[in-house]
Amino acid sequence: MITEDYVSFEIAKLLKEKGFDESISMVYMSYGDLCKLHRYDSIRNSDYNDITKNYFECTAPTIQMARKWLRKEHNLCIVSLPLVTDDDGEGGCLWKYTISMKLKVLFDSGNLYESPEIALDDAIKYCLENLI
Repeated sequence: MITEDYVSFEIAKLLKEKGFDESISMVYMSYGDLCKLHRYDSIRNSDYNDITKNYFECTAPTIQMARKWLRKEHNLCIVSLPLVTDDDGEGGCLWKYTISMKLKVLFDSGNLYESPEIALDDAIKYCLENLI
């Protein structure tokens, strides 16, 4: 079964701090658990107030939503790239990421990741901590 990949709790809090305020139907509770709002409900980080502070900590966007926000709001383009490895003779695949702005590469990860989602999550964190 294919499911949505949400940013980690740590990254969701960084996104909120950096101004991410899109309408989302998933939230992180104050203790870090992911929670879905009612079927047709959605909320923005700016809706966080005294009424909701005991309910949720921040919205929980998908990795793709966070990537799109970084691209639209900050002109940062994140790409995950597969690297074929044949160390074990089975043709495994590891991933890395690059961050660019206006066709200029700003950062190329030296780390290798087991999945594109893990690579993208780390790339989003790098952007939030170092580029905006």
